[in-house]
Amino acid sequence: MLMKRYLFPAMLCLASAIIGANWTTITAAPSKLSTEDFTEIQRLLYTNHTGYDFAFRDNGKMWADSFTDDAVLDNPPSHLVGRKQIQAYSTDPLVKDPGRKLRHWTTTFNVQPHPEGAILSAFYIAVTNTGPKREMVIGSTGRYESLVVKTKDGWRIKHHVVVSEGSIFANTLGPVKP
Repeated sequence: MLMKRYLFPAMLCLASAIIGANWTTITAAPSKLSTEDFTEIQRLLYTNHTGYDFAFRDNGKMWADSFTDDAVLDNPPSHLVGRKQIQAYSTDPLVKDPGRKLRHWTTTFNVQPHPEGAILSAFYIAVTNTGPKREMVIGSTGRYESLVVKTKDGWRIKHHVVVSEGSIFANTLGPVKP
């Protein structure tokens, strides 16, 4: 009788502990990423930038292909949803200014596992042509925080957040003399 009195509660506690530990592992522990995943995710951002920078070549298709069909792009003040809006985002500036050039340099990649895939963060510097002579100057800096997911077609951006951190002003005094 004494054994029954303590055995059932002890078994119940043990079962709860096992179920609780497994549930925590399932919900809290994101999947691990392989070196190949990291490389593919880094390549995805390179493809994304190349697609945007050279959107005039293919009407923004490469850029749009780096996103899922239902992707979200947040680049304040813009909030775009879906491939069609995201693709237009890469080509609309070219319609207004066919001579426009923009180039991205990205560094300090960080990829962290996430239950849906991974979080990719990176810093960027954007160079644009501006002024009457259309000289290339450093325009803005910032970072990306993006949710990327693995699809049947490889890694794609599901939610791309651009955090602008301001402009860099070039030396307007001309070349520095030794």
